[in-house]
Amino acid sequence: MSNVGFTSETMPQSGEELKQALRKALEQTTPLDDFIQVIRDLAQLELRHGMNSEKFFARFEAGEMGDEIDLIRWAIKYEVYKETKAELEQMVDLLEAYALPLMA
Repeated sequence: MSNVGFTSETMPQSGEELKQALRKALEQTTPLDDFIQVIRDLAQLELRHGMNSEKFFARFEAGEMGDEIDLIRWAIKYEVYKETKAELEQMVDLLEAYALPLMA
């Protein structure tokens, strides 16, 4: 998840310049960058609320945490984290199974 920022000197002067800047930022990111940002976001939420995401999510699903927008966003980020982590683990398993030489 790339952040794009502009100063008064670097502000795009047209919609086309803005599109080019956004396209360039997207080309320079990877899905791993997005995963790292989700982990950072979760860490900030855990510090703010004094609870780890796994415990929070269990309590959220049980209806114990309420429905504030910040908590809903936390739950969504945690679901994204779990899904992405599972996908990455599956890719590593595939690499180990097919890309590494067999030991005799």
